[in-house]
Amino acid sequence: MTRSTTLTLVLLAGSVLLGGCQNSQMGSTALGGAAGCLGGAIIAVGTGGKPGVGCAIGAALGAPSGYYIGRQKDLQQARQVQADIERQSADVAAVQVSTRQVAVPADERNAVGAASIDAVDSMQVNVPQALVNKRDKRLKEPLGRVGSYVSGARSKANVVVTTRSKGDFNYIVRTIKSGYNGKVATDKVTYQYREQTRGTQSAIQVMHDAQA
Repeated sequence: MTRSTTLTLVLLAGSVLLGGCQNSQMGSTALGGAAGCLGGAIIAVGTGGKPGVGCAIGAALGAPSGYYIGRQKDLQQARQVQADIERQSADVAAVQVSTRQVAVPADERNAVGAASIDAVDSMQVNVPQALVNKRDKRLKEPLGRVGSYVSGARSKANVVVTTRSKGDFNYIVRTIKSGYNGKVATDKVTYQYREQTRGTQSAIQVMHDAQA
């Protein structure tokens, strides 16, 4: 097999691999690893080396930086969801995104472009309990936005729902899931019920798994 033919096959395989990562619910670490694998294989073919070895090296280098870049993209998406809810559903929902700094290892800083990044610590959406009691149709928009966010995030999420009853919890979870973008693995987004004992607001808090 000629070098040009091998390179063509590597590129075709790489496009399929990256496309699969983007369309599935794989984490950003996997996507970074796939991109590194493709880059390593291409370099190996171009320099007369073995594409398999280049893929393995590139994947090992690309996976960690993909994780940090993915967390940055999650923050961008969370802020977009916040802006959308504030613009379209301010009368029925209040949203707050809190962040935390995550240090980037020294050997990943060139790839990431920073010594530390801002990542989502949590995103909380409050909705009036009175509207939850009535199953108000206006809640579909903001809760669906939460579903769109967690289903498309690069890292796993635990969604803590604080509300009056299990029935209300099931309604809120069902409405969040109505906003999912495609099929979502059961372990990618988990839900936890907390009973509301005071106040007039149901709270939906999204927290990301730091190891996703």
